[in-house]
Amino acid sequence: MKSLSREEMAELLKSLSGKILITTHKNPDGDAIGSSVGWRNFLKKLGKNVKVILRDRIPYFFDFIPGINDVEVREEISEEFDWVIITDVSEAKRTGFESLPAKRSIVIDHHITAEPFSDYYIVEPEISSTCELSYHIMKLIDESLIDRNVALPIYTGIVTDTGSFSYTNTSPETHHVASELIKRGAEPYLVRRNIFERNRINRFKLLELVLRTLEFALEGRVAHITVYKRFLEETKAYPEETEGFINYPRSIEGVEVAVFFKEIEEGKWKVSLRSKGSVNVAFVAKRFGGGGHVMAAGFETEGNLEDIKKDLFRELQVEFDKISKL
Repeated sequence: MKSLSREEMAELLKSLSGKILITTHKNPDGDAIGSSVGWRNFLKKLGKNVKVILRDRIPYFFDFIPGINDVEVREEISEEFDWVIITDVSEAKRTGFESLPAKRSIVIDHHITAEPFSDYYIVEPEISSTCELSYHIMKLIDESLIDRNVALPIYTGIVTDTGSFSYTNTSPETHHVASELIKRGAEPYLVRRNIFERNRINRFKLLELVLRTLEFALEGRVAHITVYKRFLEETKAYPEETEGFINYPRSIEGVEVAVFFKEIEEGKWKVSLRSKGSVNVAFVAKRFGGGGHVMAAGFETEGNLEDIKKDLFRELQVEFDKISKL
């Protein structure tokens, strides 16, 4: 494993030959999709033989991104590649694939809990998104290749990972990059309309059920909600339509950490954590085998939900106790 600078990563990507696979984490979000498809469109303009394969399907509201229809969704990858580029994730297990059949591997990521396993990697936890990091590397390779087909997915990933430029990971440089991407063809309202203004009525029916599960813990400092599989079946909503639900408990005054428990299948749960800043939820998630950012993290686990809650709230209490001693 070798950590590379932006300049070194640019030189490596420019020199790639043979068959190139691009993938990202399962249940892909905007930054994962934007960086994967953005690199696919960019490398194709460089004349590379590149293919994007993901474990899980892309949410319907990303269908406006150029090149999205060429993304393949599979349960496993059988063909051999010369290179694999993994974006927005550093751990092989989080891609959802049993194996990534490639001779050499590259990771491009920005998570503070990153533990790269690849031959070459670049991880910048202080940057807003993998898309913002990707843009800087692309510029070093050949900025003339950053046209609308590249700018639009990259801009989309930055918008989603910064909460429309409202999270603490938004820097002056983030706004500068967004400005450059707009100049190169990214359309802000096209992104907003698709990501935030294409809600199906099913989403609101699901939200109604989920908000009924709202509960508090640790003297009101933790608020949590739950989505059960039966809720999705009852409302005919898609799993991705829960995006943003965690912001409701997080927005409650006095709440420091919001938690969203999502039932994947019986006895298996995905847990999302959001902090207002006092608690580093990335470190909490890491104790359960997950990771993420200081204010946004998550993990997957198995077991009885009440036991999972008890274990998680115990760890959060430890963090609150640390704060009270400062």
